[in-house]
Amino acid sequence: MSQTQNNDKKEQKTTTLNDQSKKVLGGILQNAEMARHSTCVVVKYAKDSKFADTLNSQIDKYDQYIQKAKDLAKKHGIEPQQPSGISKFFVEKSIKMRFAFGTCDSKIAEMMIKGTAMGIIDLGKLLSHAKLTCEDCTCLAKDLMTLEEDKINVLKYYL
Repeated sequence: MSQTQNNDKKEQKTTTLNDQSKKVLGGILQNAEMARHSTCVVVKYAKDSKFADTLNSQIDKYDQYIQKAKDLAKKHGIEPQQPSGISKFFVEKSIKMRFAFGTCDSKIAEMMIKGTAMGIIDLGKLLSHAKLTCEDCTCLAKDLMTLEEDKINVLKYYL
Protein backbone atom coordinates (compact mmCIF):
# COMPACT_ATOMS: atom_id res chain seq x y z
CA MET A 1 0.00 0.00 0.00
CA SER A 2 1.38 3.38 -0.95
CA GLN A 3 1.97 6.27 1.44
CA THR A 4 -0.86 8.22 -0.22
CA GLN A 5 -3.32 5.37 0.36
CA ASN A 6 -2.22 5.12 4.02
CA ASN A 7 -2.74 8.85 4.48
CA ASP A 8 -6.17 8.66 2.82
CA LYS A 9 -7.22 5.83 5.15
CA LYS A 10 -6.00 7.72 8.22
CA GLU A 11 -7.82 10.85 7.10
CA GLN A 12 -11.00 8.86 6.44
CA LYS A 13 -10.77 7.23 9.90
CA THR A 14 -10.24 10.65 11.55
CA THR A 15 -13.24 12.10 9.71
CA THR A 16 -15.42 9.15 10.78
CA LEU A 17 -14.11 9.45 14.35
CA ASN A 18 -14.96 13.16 14.45
CA ASP A 19 -18.38 12.67 12.82
CA GLN A 20 -19.41 9.93 15.22
CA SER A 21 -17.92 11.71 18.23
CA LYS A 22 -19.88 14.80 17.19
CA LYS A 23 -23.10 12.76 17.17
CA VAL A 24 -22.34 11.24 20.58
CA LEU A 25 -21.46 14.59 22.13
CA GLY A 26 -24.58 16.10 20.57
CA GLY A 27 -26.62 13.25 22.06
CA ILE A 28 -25.07 13.81 25.49
CA LEU A 29 -25.80 17.53 25.32
CA GLN A 30 -29.32 16.95 24.04
CA ASN A 31 -30.05 14.41 26.76
CA ALA A 32 -28.49 16.37 29.64
CA GLU A 33 -29.92 19.74 28.61
CA MET A 34 -33.45 18.43 28.08
CA ALA A 35 -33.33 16.47 31.35
CA ARG A 36 -32.02 19.54 33.15
CA HIS A 37 -34.68 21.76 31.63
CA SER A 38 -37.48 19.30 32.45
CA THR A 39 -36.26 18.93 36.01
CA CYS A 40 -36.10 22.71 36.43
CA VAL A 41 -39.73 22.93 35.32
CA VAL A 42 -41.07 20.14 37.55
CA VAL A 43 -39.11 21.01 40.71
CA LYS A 44 -41.45 23.99 41.17
CA TYR A 45 -44.35 21.54 41.58
CA ALA A 46 -42.68 19.29 44.17
CA LYS A 47 -44.57 19.27 47.46
CA ASP A 48 -42.00 17.48 49.62
CA SER A 49 -38.86 19.51 50.33
CA LYS A 50 -36.68 16.37 50.35
CA PHE A 51 -38.01 15.49 46.90
CA ALA A 52 -37.29 19.05 45.69
CA ASP A 53 -33.74 18.75 47.07
CA THR A 54 -33.31 15.46 45.20
CA LEU A 55 -34.44 17.10 41.96
CA ASN A 56 -32.18 20.11 42.51
CA SER A 57 -29.19 17.82 43.06
CA GLN A 58 -30.00 16.14 39.75
CA ILE A 59 -30.00 19.55 38.05
CA ASP A 60 -26.49 20.13 39.45
CA LYS A 61 -25.33 16.77 38.08
CA TYR A 62 -26.74 17.54 34.64
CA ASP A 63 -24.90 20.88 34.72
CA GLN A 64 -21.67 18.95 35.24
CA TYR A 65 -22.36 16.65 32.29
CA ILE A 66 -23.24 19.58 30.06
CA GLN A 67 -19.96 21.26 30.95
CA LYS A 68 -17.96 18.05 30.47
CA ALA A 69 -19.51 17.53 27.02
CA LYS A 70 -18.73 21.11 26.03
CA ASP A 71 -15.15 20.73 27.28
CA LEU A 72 -14.71 17.50 25.28
CA ALA A 73 -16.12 19.13 22.18
CA LYS A 74 -13.65 21.98 22.53
CA LYS A 75 -10.77 19.55 23.18
CA HIS A 76 -11.55 17.62 19.99
CA GLY A 77 -12.45 20.67 17.89
CA ILE A 78 -16.02 19.46 17.45
CA GLU A 79 -19.13 21.63 17.23
CA PRO A 80 -21.91 19.37 18.57
CA GLN A 81 -25.55 20.02 17.80
CA GLN A 82 -27.34 21.85 20.61
CA PRO A 83 -30.96 21.17 21.55
CA SER A 84 -33.33 23.66 19.99
CA GLY A 85 -35.26 26.23 21.95
CA ILE A 86 -38.40 24.89 20.30
CA SER A 87 -37.83 21.46 21.87
CA LYS A 88 -37.46 23.02 25.30
CA PHE A 89 -40.58 25.12 24.74
CA PHE A 90 -42.69 22.07 23.86
CA VAL A 91 -41.35 20.06 26.80
CA GLU A 92 -42.24 22.88 29.17
CA LYS A 93 -45.74 23.27 27.71
CA SER A 94 -46.32 19.51 27.84
CA ILE A 95 -45.34 19.39 31.51
CA LYS A 96 -47.56 22.33 32.37
CA MET A 97 -50.50 20.72 30.56
CA ARG A 98 -50.03 17.47 32.49
CA PHE A 99 -50.04 19.38 35.76
CA ALA A 100 -52.92 21.71 34.88
CA PHE A 101 -55.39 19.75 37.00
CA GLY A 102 -53.12 19.22 39.96
CA THR A 103 -50.02 17.32 40.75
CA CYS A 104 -48.37 15.23 43.39
CA ASP A 105 -44.82 14.03 43.90
CA SER A 106 -45.64 10.53 42.66
CA LYS A 107 -46.95 11.98 39.37
CA ILE A 108 -43.76 14.03 39.01
CA ALA A 109 -41.58 11.00 39.77
CA GLU A 110 -43.47 8.87 37.26
CA MET A 111 -43.10 11.47 34.53
CA MET A 112 -39.40 11.94 35.28
CA ILE A 113 -38.79 8.18 35.24
CA LYS A 114 -40.45 7.86 31.84
CA GLY A 115 -38.44 10.77 30.40
CA THR A 116 -35.21 9.44 31.88
CA ALA A 117 -35.86 5.97 30.43
CA MET A 118 -36.34 7.55 27.00
CA GLY A 119 -33.02 9.36 27.44
CA ILE A 120 -31.24 6.12 28.32
CA ILE A 121 -32.73 4.42 25.26
CA ASP A 122 -31.69 7.29 22.97
CA LEU A 123 -28.12 7.31 24.29
CA GLY A 124 -27.93 3.52 24.08
CA LYS A 125 -29.01 3.54 20.44
CA LEU A 126 -26.60 6.33 19.66
CA LEU A 127 -23.69 4.44 21.20
CA SER A 128 -24.57 1.18 19.48
CA HIS A 129 -24.55 2.90 16.07
CA ALA A 130 -21.42 4.96 16.71
CA LYS A 131 -18.73 2.31 16.66
CA LEU A 132 -15.84 4.68 16.11
CA THR A 133 -15.84 7.53 18.64
CA CYS A 134 -13.27 9.16 20.87
CA GLU A 135 -12.89 7.00 23.95
CA ASP A 136 -13.55 9.91 26.30
CA CYS A 137 -16.83 10.68 24.47
CA THR A 138 -17.97 7.08 24.81
CA CYS A 139 -17.05 7.04 28.51
CA LEU A 140 -18.95 10.26 29.17
CA ALA A 141 -22.06 8.88 27.43
CA LYS A 142 -21.86 5.65 29.46
CA ASP A 143 -21.37 7.65 32.67
CA LEU A 144 -24.45 9.73 31.85
CA MET A 145 -26.45 6.56 31.25
CA THR A 146 -25.33 5.23 34.64
CA LEU A 147 -26.34 8.52 36.29
CA GLU A 148 -29.75 8.24 34.69
CA GLU A 149 -30.18 4.61 35.79
CA ASP A 150 -29.34 5.71 39.33
CA LYS A 151 -31.80 8.60 38.98
CA ILE A 152 -34.59 6.18 38.14
CA ASN A 153 -33.80 4.13 41.24
CA VAL A 154 -33.94 7.25 43.41
CA LEU A 155 -37.20 8.44 41.84
CA LYS A 156 -38.87 5.05 42.41
CA TYR A 157 -38.99 5.94 46.11
CA TYR A 158 -41.39 8.80 45.35
CA LEU A 159 -43.91 6.78 43.29
